[in-house]
Amino acid sequence: MDIHEYQNKRFFKEHKLPILNGNVAYTPKEAGEIAEQIGGKAWQIKVQIHDVNRSVGYFTDADMDEKSGVQTAFGIDEVVKRAEKMLGHPFLTPSMQKAQIVRRVYVEEVCQAKEKLNVSVRIDFARHAYVIAVEKKGKLKEFEIPHLKPSLLFWYKVLRYIDVSGLTEAKLMVVLRQMFSLFENYNAICVEFRPLVLTLKNNWVIEDGRIVFDNEAVNRFSDVVVLKETPEGNERQALAQKYNFRYTPFDGNIACLVNGSGLGGATVELLRVHNGRPACLLDVGTEPTGDSVARAFKLALSEPNVDGVFINIFGGLTRCDTIAQGLIDASREISGDIPLVVRMDGTNAHIGERLLFESRLPFVVIKKPEEAVKAIINAVGELS
Repeated sequence: MDIHEYQNKRFFKEHKLPILNGNVAYTPKEAGEIAEQIGGKAWQIKVQIHDVNRSVGYFTDADMDEKSGVQTAFGIDEVVKRAEKMLGHPFLTPSMQKAQIVRRVYVEEVCQAKEKLNVSVRIDFARHAYVIAVEKKGKLKEFEIPHLKPSLLFWYKVLRYIDVSGLTEAKLMVVLRQMFSLFENYNAICVEFRPLVLTLKNNWVIEDGRIVFDNEAVNRFSDVVVLKETPEGNERQALAQKYNFRYTPFDGNIACLVNGSGLGGATVELLRVHNGRPACLLDVGTEPTGDSVARAFKLALSEPNVDGVFINIFGGLTRCDTIAQGLIDASREISGDIPLVVRMDGTNAHIGERLLFESRLPFVVIKKPEEAVKAIINAVGELS
């Protein structure tokens, strides 16, 4: 589950993380008033939509000299004018199938930076580990957190790589530890700052950032669950959100069902490496129920352009027998004659495989990921 930038920044502020002065506006007049309250001579106006590619998106029909989703205004009048051309207009990014109407913008002070870093903490599902990633001057370095709990020595190792010293280092240590605290407190999948900026006054501040919440954990946090929204103009995404799984559309012909965002990205990439074309990615999370699996699978089978389904499951917290039963239940309700390839590994994988075999439904179970990918691509190719 993703939330808007302004909502992310409220969580950052509550966890004593440094953010720039800013607020959300729903009207051009409100945008101008916020800029006036912030003070200064320049402000950023940012569209608020659920897409990390806002800065490379564009307005499809707005008559403006700059169509980016992140714009800089000089003077209150310009803030109002730019907000007027952004609010109520359709905005499209490379990862969106259809433009969304912008309902709100975030108005924020502009700061001058001495240095910028991209910093994140995330779950690496492949390694069963928490990972701190630091991108500095285009170079990415990852640090695996030992025993899922960072020690003081671990943080100094990260700081040595970033190469800061004195008070600047001490301030950065506080930011990094608070970032991890936020990640841990909300059982998040990822917390990232893109970028984390060192200002001319040697203060660290988050210019942009986000928290990716685990759908399975969201309902445990009342301050998060109230932020759930129904995606605009996409009934499939709305249905996925309702039943606690994630749906990402693509333009291919192979539907992918996985349990975890890291595994999902790796699955899509593996398909593409072997010239397969994903139609959609359905992520049922790390602790799915049989019902959520069944509904995700039905959604995959109902896609008009899908010629085959690849189910790629790694059981840690996820029980493979739960996945298998959900697949079986859905298959018995929906008749179809398309290839279904399953790869399972981990908790109760042998039980899940046996359930699929005993169901006498047309599931092909293959142990190795690469072989499974090749099998679904070949099977789909034979149909076309």
